[in-house]
Amino acid sequence: MSDYSIAIAGGRTGGHLYPALAVAQSLKTMQSDLHIYMIGTSDGMEARIVPENGFEFHAVQAMPLRRSLHPKNLAIPFVLALGTYQAFVLLKKTKAVILLSTGGFPCVPVLMAARIAGVKIFLQEQNSYPGLTTRLFARKAETVFAAYQSIEDFLHPDAKVVQTGNPLRPGFEIGNRDEGIVSFGLDKAKKTLLVFGGSQGATALNNLIIENLDRVASRNDLQLIWQTGKSDFDDCSNQFRKSGSAGIVLPFIDRMDLAYACADIVISRSGALTLAELAAAGKPAILIPYPFAAENHQTYNARLVEKKGAAILVRENQIMESDPIGTVFKLLADDKELSRMAANSRKLFRPGASNIIAGALLAEVTE
Repeated sequence: MSDYSIAIAGGRTGGHLYPALAVAQSLKTMQSDLHIYMIGTSDGMEARIVPENGFEFHAVQAMPLRRSLHPKNLAIPFVLALGTYQAFVLLKKTKAVILLSTGGFPCVPVLMAARIAGVKIFLQEQNSYPGLTTRLFARKAETVFAAYQSIEDFLHPDAKVVQTGNPLRPGFEIGNRDEGIVSFGLDKAKKTLLVFGGSQGATALNNLIIENLDRVASRNDLQLIWQTGKSDFDDCSNQFRKSGSAGIVLPFIDRMDLAYACADIVISRSGALTLAELAAAGKPAILIPYPFAAENHQTYNARLVEKKGAAILVRENQIMESDPIGTVFKLLADDKELSRMAANSRKLFRPGASNIIAGALLAEVTE
């Protein structure tokens, strides 16, 4: 094993965690004896998912900045100091030479420790509007690997931005529809609408489907793949069964590549990871951004994709009057428009992002 290591920080949400894992997997493929480990928080999803994927995991103390005058913000300096110390000790002990941060508040103490320890910093930004962590540390980073070149407009002029696209887990661009049809128990002859609101689900999207189940059920040529999240699953499943609609309702979809492969059109949020997956799969979408996302970055993301002709943006506060289900019906009846949107979606995909980033990191340590 190499006598140095590469540390990767990122977690709490899939949008930060899965790009980190994708790069870690590429690094391991390129240099099997490289010591790679990931850093996050002990109560985040990364504490479970990182070891499940075969990577070493370490936790440090961190807490989010609340965007209002919240008393919990008073504890941030103390938690940040502790987390920075923990990360500093870890970076030194493991002889880390590079830290890659994929964003989110767990990265802040690790980035501060890296600066103190003299570890080279690289950032990976998934969104079209950069997160607070990226904005704070971009100037001090060797490179900011970006999904969208437009983030340059929001960063310090000295920041070095390289557009790579978003790192994805393998499989989304090569999902097999026939395998998906069998896996989800669907009808091969019917059109498929995929609905999901991220790994936790989205109540607003679930309510949209519940209120339109009768319309969906009336279409003999349409079926659903509907990911509800755990909290809404029982109610959504009961309503779906009563309506007589075709398809499947799940609390969580493990094989999203197969779900995309089956889908003719998608209704979803507009997180960066979701948009990267849509582009990889080449799927047209109706995007309903989460309105409370930090700095409203999901709306920025959705606008960019809509401008490229790959999606239709619907604001959550206009969800009923906009009638997304009616829009789905119109698009499914217009093969030419649906194909145009699918082609535009595919143009947004930048393949090999994780390999590009991993290659750049390895080139840095072998100079």
